[in-house]
Parts: sequence; structure tokens; C-alpha cells
Amino acid sequence: MSSQTTIIAALKGQTLRIPNLTALFQAWPPQTLNEHYQDTVAPTTNTILKIAAIAPHLQIERRLRDDISLLPCLWYTSAPKLRLEALVLYVIWVVCWDDTVDTVEGDLAADFDRAEQWRERTLAIAKAALNLSETAPEGEVDAINAVLVDFGRRYAEEAPLHERQRMYDELAIYIHACSTEQKMRLSETVPGFDEYMELREGTIAGGTFLALVPYAMNRDVPPEMLNSPLVPVLQKQISVLASVVNDLLSLKKELHSGCAINVVCTLLTPDTTLDEVMAQLLQKFKDAVRQFDEAAGEFIGQYVHDDNLQSVAQELVNGYRRIVTGVLEFS
Repeated sequence: MSSQTTIIAALKGQTLRIPNLTALFQAWPPQTLNEHYQDTVAPTTNTILKIAAIAPHLQIERRLRDDISLLPCLWYTSAPKLRLEALVLYVIWVVCWDDTVDTVEGDLAADFDRAEQWRERTLAIAKAALNLSETAPEGEVDAINAVLVDFGRRYAEEAPLHERQRMYDELAIYIHACSTEQKMRLSETVPGFDEYMELREGTIAGGTFLALVPYAMNRDVPPEMLNSPLVPVLQKQISVLASVVNDLLSLKKELHSGCAINVVCTLLTPDTTLDEVMAQLLQKFKDAVRQFDEAAGEFIGQYVHDDNLQSVAQELVNGYRRIVTGVLEFS
């Protein structure tokens, strides 16, 4: 048996006991919801129906049931209506684009070469959509990437060049990480914990969601602030936290689809119980929260002599925090 098959067989019938994770974030701002949430529900449904009409691999009932627009409304709580609509489009695109190479429903799931062509074309479409390239790729844009184009058009109208470039760079990290993950899945490889977490920072697309926080804030965030050496520290801890939350809650679904590329599986050994794995992950949670809060204090403290910049820094930090608490609330 392969290592993935062995792990899946070993986990069959076992119970993963997940503690109350919200208790870890009691010191963070309470989760709220964007006031324009109800305005996003119908457009989200219409967008998914439009994609599903052309992309039959999309499990439409599941996607409609997921209430996708709720997630960006939990993340970007202060975004004005028009910007929120663009952010919702982006989240719809990520979910549906990822489905295309998903182990369960994706029509490219077992075809790595075609999936690579799809990924490279997507990056070319994204560069043009974000107004970073003067020429768009030739040919008709597929139904899923048409949503990316719509998002990009709206985003590029207001986001400054440095934010658009950062967004594209994070998007490239995400797409290339998806390529590595598909290779692992097709070769039935199970990575070690450190290798997996480095990969997971990309496949969760957290860097793209974080890159959109300044746009959602609807405030001028100076490039110098986003270029602070503390920002990658903050973003790394958010990616760690969001990845582990997502993995814990999706483990059953992934195992059912025959995939053992999950943080729980990377820590599992013949001598390690699921309760012991959960204890290890809980400690990693606590470490990540502590490291984030320490870096956040230092980051905000840099602007103690400028009330406006300090306010912007605080809002940016809290925007990052909501990426985690929003995932937890949504799940």
C-alpha cells in the first residue's frame, strides 16, 4: 500500500476531537459581519450558476449551499459595497478555480499536464486583469477565469500599482503551490510537517486574501508600511493559523476523497494517537497567536508618534486577524 493509503486506512473509524478553538482568540477583536452581506447573496448565486452552466464539473448544489459570500463578508467587514462586490468575486473565483483540480470533482484532477497549462494561462489572464500587462492572452477566457477578469477590472480601477503587484505575486505563489500539491497527490506522497506547512502557506491562498486587506480598508496604506519586515512575520502566522483551522475541519472530506495531504496526517506516526496530534497542533496554535501578537505590537508601536499611521497600522493588523477568525466562524 502507498503511504497515503496506509494513513487513510489507519485513520478509518478514529475520532478527531477538536477543542473550542475560539477560546484561543479571545483577546482579538470580536468577529463581525459586513453590513452589505445581504446585498451579496443574489449576485453570488447568479455568478455560480453562470459558471456551472459552462463548467459541468462544478458541484453546483454544494457551492450554493456553502454560502460563499459569507466568507468575504466575515473577512472584510468595513469594505464599502462596491469594493465588497469585487472581493466576493475574487473569493468565488478561488473556490471554483480550485475545484477544477480538486480530487473529487475537478476535470483536471488527474491530468497534470493540462492542469499546468490551465495554471499558466490563469497567471497570464491575471496579469492582464490586474492591469500589469498591456496584452491579454489570446483566445476566449473560460467561465471561471472570466470571474477573475471581472474582479481584476474592478480592483485595478482603485488599487494602486504596488498593491496590484503584491496581489499578483501572491497569486503566483498560490498557483505554483497548487502545482506542487497536485504532483504530491498524484504520486501519493505525504510530506513531512515542515515541508507541508511551507506548501500550505501557498495552497490556502492566504497571501492573496491578506494582500486585499488594504483595498477592503478603503484607506491609504503607505507602501512603506506594507514593506515593513514585520509584515511577512504577521502574514506567516495568519497563514499557519488559517491552514490548521481549515485542515482540521476538512480532514474527513479529504480522507473520503482518498487524499491524505493534511496537517494531521503529517504528524501521524504508528506510535502517535489522534489526541496526541491534536495536542501538538493546539500548542502550534498558541505559539502562532503569541508570535503574531508580539509582532503586531512591535509593528503598531513604530507609529506611536503619528496618530493617523498608528490607526492605519492597527486596522491593518485587525484586518489580518479577521482572516483567521472569519475562517473559524464560517466553518
